Amino acid sequence: MIRELLRKREFDAIQRPSLLMVFLYDPDEFYRFRAAEALGYLCKGERAREFILRLFWHLSDESGAYCVGAPLGIAEIGRSNPEVFEGFKNKFVSLLDDWEVERRYVAYGIGRTAKVVRDAYPNPKEKLLEKIEEIGSGDFVVYAVWALGMLGETEVVRKFVNDERRGRFYDGERITVRSVGEIARTFI
Repeated sequence: MIRELLRKREFDAIQRPSLLMVFLYDPDEFYRFRAAEALGYLCKGERAREFILRLFWHLSDESGAYCVGAPLGIAEIGRSNPEVFEGFKNKFVSLLDDWEVERRYVAYGIGRTAKVVRDAYPNPKEKLLEKIEEIGSGDFVVYAVWALGMLGETEVVRKFVNDERRGRFYDGERITVRSVGEIARTFI
């Protein structure tokens, strides 16, 4: 039932945000993104802060339950609660240095929270460019270039317009396969 509500974006019908946590682990990546969106929609104020802390904890070794979709949830809650996310933005951008975290989701989250993380430390632009060089996979680079575009780094994005690496990309409606160049050209 919740799966259907997520698919249709009927977030109001979801009684408790805690019911969404399991979907951040879902093998179907689409439901990770939708659960994160629903968390952003449902969590406000102090509840948002509590969920962000909980999701960061789910990324730590101590939790014993690494949550692959936690960066998506953190970002969507942060996007809906910029005043709360302000205190977490540096830690969020720093997740790019953690090889155990799904860093393409962190890149996506940087794009989704661009207005808040723009002045984070470490600098998100520099950190994304560093990780593009280090990671290099199309699945990461499509999100990293998209995030750079969302940060307003048009001159940097311009360098990727002919990049034919391909990766899975959530476009807000579905998971598609896009080239880095295609993503870059949307910002030029």
